[in-house]
Amino acid sequence: MYIVIVGAGEIGEKLIRLALQNRDDVVVIEKNKEKCDEIAKKYDAVVINADATVKETLEEAGVDKADALVTTADDATNLLVISLAKTMGVKSLVSLVRNEESKPMFVEKGVNVVGNPSAITAEYLYKAIRYPTVKDFMSLGDKAEIFKIVVPPDSKVIGKSIGEIKLPSKVSIIAIERNGEVIIPMKDTRFKENDVITILARKDKIDKTTDIFFGK
Repeated sequence: MYIVIVGAGEIGEKLIRLALQNRDDVVVIEKNKEKCDEIAKKYDAVVINADATVKETLEEAGVDKADALVTTADDATNLLVISLAKTMGVKSLVSLVRNEESKPMFVEKGVNVVGNPSAITAEYLYKAIRYPTVKDFMSLGDKAEIFKIVVPPDSKVIGKSIGEIKLPSKVSIIAIERNGEVIIPMKDTRFKENDVITILARKDKIDKTTDIFFGK
């Protein structure tokens, strides 16, 4: 993936490290020159010392070809950057939101929102970038995750039963939320648009599982 990260603070730096460990191409935008120099020395990433709220900075970062842009600054800066990036056609927008009351403004712009950074990890933020259609990750040790997905209107699983979609091994559907009710899934339970599916999966099976629901 080609990821543009705005802000190289504590969470931003951890996110840089995670992305590089996964062999993503990373561009970092940071206003503080000392921090830029530090990041450039420590990591194999392109580091731009500039203001991300300026269009020319985002153009220099190559946001038009980025798979995702993630902002880790304060809410006001994040919203300005996100608004600008949206007009430039960025495929996926992810942002930290520090104040709960700010969330609706980000959601309105189609941003994948990650809540109060004091309560999250950089790993969760990276997952929001890598799996923009997946919500509410919860790790179960080193090998398993519980997460939720919402069945989109164009999903190829709509109308099919759990038994028909052939889930990978080590993957289980725990529950389905539909119209405010929780359904205990059975093999003959059929999927509908906007179903919220809770899934337990090994970490190495997440890609294959999401492809079933969102793959073309």
